[in-house]
Amino acid sequence: MRQEKLFQKTYSYDQNAQTAAGKASPWFHARPVAVTALGLLFGLLIGDGFSLLRAMIACVVLLVCALAARILKKAMWTVFLVFMALGFVRVACAAPTQVPTGTGVVQGRICETPEARDFGQYRVYLDDATLNGNPISGRLRLFTRFATEPAYGQVVSASAEVVASAEKYRLNDRYRAVFAVAFARGETKILWQSPPDLYGHLLELRETIATRIALLFPNAPGEAKGMILGDTSDIDDEMLTAFRDTGIAHLLSVSGLHVSMLALAFSLLFRRNAWVRFAAVAVFCALYAAITAFSPPVVRSGIMLLIGLLAFPLRRRLDAISALAASFILILFYNPYSLWNAGFQLSYVAVLSMILLAPVFQKPLARLGSTAAGLLGASTAVVIGTLPTSGYFFGQAQFLSLVTNLFVIPISGVFLIPAVLGVLLSFVSLPVGSVVAWVARAALDIILGVARFGGSVSLALPAPNVVAYLLWLAAMVFASRLFLRPAKTRALMAALLAEVSVLFWILF
Repeated sequence: MRQEKLFQKTYSYDQNAQTAAGKASPWFHARPVAVTALGLLFGLLIGDGFSLLRAMIACVVLLVCALAARILKKAMWTVFLVFMALGFVRVACAAPTQVPTGTGVVQGRICETPEARDFGQYRVYLDDATLNGNPISGRLRLFTRFATEPAYGQVVSASAEVVASAEKYRLNDRYRAVFAVAFARGETKILWQSPPDLYGHLLELRETIATRIALLFPNAPGEAKGMILGDTSDIDDEMLTAFRDTGIAHLLSVSGLHVSMLALAFSLLFRRNAWVRFAAVAVFCALYAAITAFSPPVVRSGIMLLIGLLAFPLRRRLDAISALAASFILILFYNPYSLWNAGFQLSYVAVLSMILLAPVFQKPLARLGSTAAGLLGASTAVVIGTLPTSGYFFGQAQFLSLVTNLFVIPISGVFLIPAVLGVLLSFVSLPVGSVVAWVARAALDIILGVARFGGSVSLALPAPNVVAYLLWLAAMVFASRLFLRPAKTRALMAALLAEVSVLFWILF
């Protein structure tokens, strides 16, 4: 608190000194990591679809512009242009090189747990796939039948038609490293079982834990597995729809909420030393990611959390925007097509909305008490901030979540911590684990009751174009305290950008 007051006084003194010297005060605090993330974002958005040659040409042009900005002493522009250039090259390098299409013999190794579908069909993912002996880049999604139940690691062969990913799903498929889809003709043959590997053992561990969860939560095993492991395969469509209609579907996807709750509870054991606490939470995040078979949301949330926690042992002021931007950069450098994934966008835009808008909404709600104002302010911020994301991926926004999350988020903590503890103890003694999980079963019953009887208050939204989407995010930035102007100016600028965003949203 003292450091924050000292920072505010120092900034106020510097601002007054600049004004007295005849210099205009800055619009925003200098945040190089956030500017880096912004440059990478624009590089990926514009560079998608470029060939490697064109991307390299664009990279050279941008680096020349960055050099000019450096000579003119425009540090932030230099950073922005350099990472925009890197974004062009990174997305071009991630594009597929060989995607043969046509009809022939497809062969490959099953690299994920097979997914059973209607009418006895399976959806499997193959790596090291070939079509008539020609290698296929990335993974191949195969829709087929089997005479016996398929399993991870089996090498299979089928007569199939291979087509490139449909344009509608192209970017999300590339996020999963899938560049082509195959439709088998007849049954697929299992040739042999490849030797077990580490990832296969992790999938087996996940199945073992899922079996324990089913024993501890016999009345709702699918929902419990969804909230602990992010596995929604055993939840029926009616219940999934109920969770979506009430705006609490995020509970069924292991996300930042789950990882943060569990990591916070775990870190309470290591409060005395910041470095020990950081190392302990890092180990916990790695183990939790492992038991979920490195589910992308868990990995993403773990990185975001660890970057934020690193500020404490380094004795730096925690800057949520910079921590969020740093995790954004790391993940997109590893897999640039994460940018077009629904879960990635929802998690980042939701967290960004809470950082920027929650304080704005909490202030007028202060009379309700700090807890109620915090929860309601955060829920309002997330609903408003994610409007373009919800419209882009789902065609609607759920406003009932403003109410349901006030009750469900605290209850989800009551479920999650004893549920995980009960599952761990069940491997020592199933009765002991069941006793510990009793509280979690009661909490889960309440959550399911909210889902079943909550109803729906939704708004149909068309998918926004890129300009409308970015303008909406810019409006949030200008509405926040990051914009170093009086409250009335912030409100005016934010309203203007939001109106322009809506015009682009509707007209284009």
